[in-house]
Amino acid sequence: MFRTTISSIVTLYITLPGAESGLLDIFNTSSDYNLASALDIVFALKRNDIGLLRSGKITTPIEEDVTFWCGNRQSPVLSQTYLDDPKVRQKIDFSKPIMLVTHGWLDNHNLIWLQQIAQDAQHFLDTNVCIVGWDQLAKYNYFQAAKQNCRLVSDYLTRFVNFLKQEGMPLDIITLAGHSLGAHICGQVGNNLNGQIAEIYGIDPAGPLFTFPVDVGKENRLDKSDAKYVQMILTTRYTLGVGSGDGHENFYPNGGTSPQPNCVFPVSNDAEMADQIICSHLHSASLFRFSLDPSNAFKGRRCTNWVNYLLGSCMFNARDSLGVYSQKLGGGFYLKTSAVSPYVNKF
Repeated sequence: MFRTTISSIVTLYITLPGAESGLLDIFNTSSDYNLASALDIVFALKRNDIGLLRSGKITTPIEEDVTFWCGNRQSPVLSQTYLDDPKVRQKIDFSKPIMLVTHGWLDNHNLIWLQQIAQDAQHFLDTNVCIVGWDQLAKYNYFQAAKQNCRLVSDYLTRFVNFLKQEGMPLDIITLAGHSLGAHICGQVGNNLNGQIAEIYGIDPAGPLFTFPVDVGKENRLDKSDAKYVQMILTTRYTLGVGSGDGHENFYPNGGTSPQPNCVFPVSNDAEMADQIICSHLHSASLFRFSLDPSNAFKGRRCTNWVNYLLGSCMFNARDSLGVYSQKLGGGFYLKTSAVSPYVNKF
C-alpha cells in the first residue's frame, strides 16, 4: 500500500482544465480521474485528522475493514456484531425492525452525527440500529473509494443483511440509510437484494463519479429500484451531491443546493467555498437526524422546481414529511429550513 503525496495532488490540480477559474469549475470537468483528483486536493486535505489519502492494493481482510455496531432501546450501547455472530441475538432484537446506517468518504463510525442517529432511532422508533463502519476504506483517494471500495463495502454489507435474514429478520423490515458515498453503498446492497429491502434513505447521495461526469448506471448508484421505498434528501446538488433525485420521493431543502441557511458565511476564496459546500453536504445528515423526532416536522410541498415553489405556484399541492414519517406520496418536495438547530421552519 502507498499513499498519495500532497505535492503530486497539488501539481495535478494546478494542471486541471479550468482549475484556475474557481472551485465550482472542477465539477464541470469531463474526466472522472481529474474530478476525483481535484476533490482529493480541495476537500480531503482540509481534513488534517486523517493524514494523507491512501491508494493502491487493499491487503487487510474485509471483516477488519467493514464493521457493524448494533444496539436497540433495551441495549442502547452499540456492540460490535459480526457476520455469522453466534451472539447476534444478544445484540439484535429480532422481534423489531432494524436500521443500518453508514457514513461516506473520509468519515468513520464514531462520528457524533452517526451516534446521534443511532440514539434517536432507538428512542423514537424503538428499532434496532447498526452503524456500518468502513473507516479505513473511506480514507482512500476519492477515485478508489468511489470506484472500488464502495463495492467492497456493499458486497460485505449484503452478506451481513443475508445473515440477518437467515436468522429470521425479514427483508421488509430492514431499512438502510447512508450519507454521500454511503447512500450508493445502500443502493448497491438494495440492487444485490433485488429491491426487496423495505426502505433506503439516501442522505445527499454523492454526485461525483456516480451521476457526473458520466452516469454510472442505476445498478451502481442509488435509485428507486433498490428498495420498496427510496427517499433522497439533497443539499449540495451538482457539487458534492447528485443533481436531481432518483428516489420515489426526493426532498430539496432550500432548493437542495449549497449554501444551506446554516452554512451561509462570507466566502472570499475557494477554501472558504469548500467549507461552505462541506457544511451543506453534512447538513443533510443533521436534517435526517432531527427528523427522527416526530415533533420536528420538515414538511415539503410537491413542486416541479425551487423557483415555482418560491413563487407560490405549488402552494395547493400535496405536502409530505422529510424522513421516516413520510406518507410515501411520491414526487419531488421543496421546503425551507431554519438556520438554527433543529432547523425546522416554523413559518
